[in-house]
Amino acid sequence: MRRPVWHLTPPGWVIASVTGVLLTLGIACIYVTNTHYSASHDGTANAARQGIRVVVGLLAAIVVMRVGYQRIADFAYALFVAALLLLVPLLLARVLKTSFGGLTAPRNGAYRWLHLPGFLLQPSEFMKLAYVVALAWYLRYRKNYRRLGGLMIPVVLSSIPLGLILLEPDLGTALLLMPVLFAMLFVAGAKLGHLVLIVLIGAGAAPLAWGQIRGYQRARVTAVFLQSERFRQAVIDQPERFTFLSDDPRQAKRQAIEWAASSGYQLVHSKNAIGSGGVLGQGWGAGVYVRSSLLPDRHNDFIFALIGHQWGFFGCLVVLACYAVLVLAGVRIASATTDPFGRLLAVGIVALIVTQVVINVSITVGLLPITGTTLPFVSYGGSSLLASFMGLALLISVSQNRPFLLATRPFEFHRGNRLRSPLVDLDEVRVSEVDEHVK
Repeated sequence: MRRPVWHLTPPGWVIASVTGVLLTLGIACIYVTNTHYSASHDGTANAARQGIRVVVGLLAAIVVMRVGYQRIADFAYALFVAALLLLVPLLLARVLKTSFGGLTAPRNGAYRWLHLPGFLLQPSEFMKLAYVVALAWYLRYRKNYRRLGGLMIPVVLSSIPLGLILLEPDLGTALLLMPVLFAMLFVAGAKLGHLVLIVLIGAGAAPLAWGQIRGYQRARVTAVFLQSERFRQAVIDQPERFTFLSDDPRQAKRQAIEWAASSGYQLVHSKNAIGSGGVLGQGWGAGVYVRSSLLPDRHNDFIFALIGHQWGFFGCLVVLACYAVLVLAGVRIASATTDPFGRLLAVGIVALIVTQVVINVSITVGLLPITGTTLPFVSYGGSSLLASFMGLALLISVSQNRPFLLATRPFEFHRGNRLRSPLVDLDEVRVSEVDEHVK
């Protein structure tokens, strides 16, 4: 049953409430990161920009909810192709070593942004959302993914945006796609054994990919291992044993000696910022990691460390609890709808949020290499925030526009791996859904 835009369901109100808390914490952290040591770290100006982006994100969310996820589904493949086309100029710029008159000028050696008049656009952020919509549309009524061969089609198609994003390079966004794919396939009915086999095949190919990545990218990965003082000492004593760090033993030894001041610098200060916060933190706007630039990107990728520094373990727990509530509301929406596309769309968006939060927090505490992944609704950024707003708008739209179907629950199979009969008797339809339809 279709609802007006402002008529939110209970899960919708929950999502809106916890998102408001996350946005408030994020702007509060961005506001206090004002230091003369870095020309681009004007906290007051950055907070104002973030506030404007929140308003733009809200307007975009209203538009998405007004259109409705069912109408957007009609353009699922077109949106996916459009997102792919936005990635092509970035690839050409990287290959041809050109900026196309400033349109694709690199930042820190990465071709991730389109420099449009007045703002930067990061196409990969919108690619991940278009990917979820297109994948949900593709899987909604299919059953060939119940066979291993049928899984190859969505896996191969997923490799296209994955490859384009990796070539920018943008490892953080690329890491999001595969968990989202597996989550949606699993909910759609793919066999767990087949998914595990695909993961093992990918893991077996990892050593081949390792030899193709650049030196600074290797350093980010190996920085996680070099956190261990015992491991660093072993590398210093016998560098020839650790060829995965570098083909040159002298270079491997140098990495271990200079780790804290080079590849491990951000990680060291991120963990120090969290640890120095204790239980209740240093207080809002207080602490050395707020007043100085010891922690680069503390208003962006490492904002979770800044939360821990200011508000301690309690502040970190509040942030993680907000995400947990948001995910539970999303799961509730997915389980309540009888529309196969709506259910897959909700699962994909929830998986996208969970994966992004897990990656960002894991980077902050040293469990994963630094990849440039933002914390949804908290980190400073434009494209990421706008895409996150649109994703939640689609999620809320699923809860607002529940179709009335005299059919089985989506993706139910019996032992023959066949779909059950598409029709059911009236007594199999839940009474609550019938009452809602009558109203």
